[in-house]
Amino acid sequence: MNKKLNLPACLIMAGGRGLRLGSITKSTPKPLVKINNKPYLEYLLKFLIKSGFKKFYFSLSYKNNKIQKFLKLFFFKKNLRYKILIDKKRSGTFSACYDHVSKLDKVFFYTNADEISKLNLKKIYLNFRLSKAKVMCGLLESKNGKFSIDNKELIIKLSSKKNQKAYIDCGFKFINKEIFKQVKKKYIKIEDFIYGDYLKKNRVNYFLVKKKPYRIDTALDIRRTKNELFKNK
Repeated sequence: MNKKLNLPACLIMAGGRGLRLGSITKSTPKPLVKINNKPYLEYLLKFLIKSGFKKFYFSLSYKNNKIQKFLKLFFFKKNLRYKILIDKKRSGTFSACYDHVSKLDKVFFYTNADEISKLNLKKIYLNFRLSKAKVMCGLLESKNGKFSIDNKELIIKLSSKKNQKAYIDCGFKFINKEIFKQVKKKYIKIEDFIYGDYLKKNRVNYFLVKKKPYRIDTALDIRRTKNELFKNK
């Protein structure tokens, strides 16, 4: 069944400035930072396409012309669809997503342009469709986490006991855009909404990410990604 299952559209958040990378992103947007002589975004797209995604949305802001140029070349003669969404406000991932919600498909996969995790996304999407939730988020176990999980109900809870395993959000989410009907105020990050007002009244399901994603958020992340991601293909 997994092989026949069609994945929804994928929304890639690629508008950040990448300030923690210092001079590296002064002239180059973070998604185009080179890893082994290729833009990181190229590796991410190839992974997502291999996973089964055929339709993409890109939320762009900082140096978006350079990313658009890359995308035009990457998608040339490919039997895939993509659409650009420009985040003019630059006020966080919540508004970047919420302001364009009318243009998005009813259900979509949300991910950042600066991280890759080797997940079975078709299996996760199937579980999402079978669940009663309208959001399913990727969680990674961490001693600094603020969430706990209910294994029986498969839902996320705010952690309250010290002896519980704790988890952090990994940035990967399957979302039904009906959740945005419950928005009553503005937020900075989309996680502020999902784990704040939305979680208080609704189910938020989860899937576990067993290994820290391969990121390019800092120079240390880039070094780890170069050393490990391509070694474990």
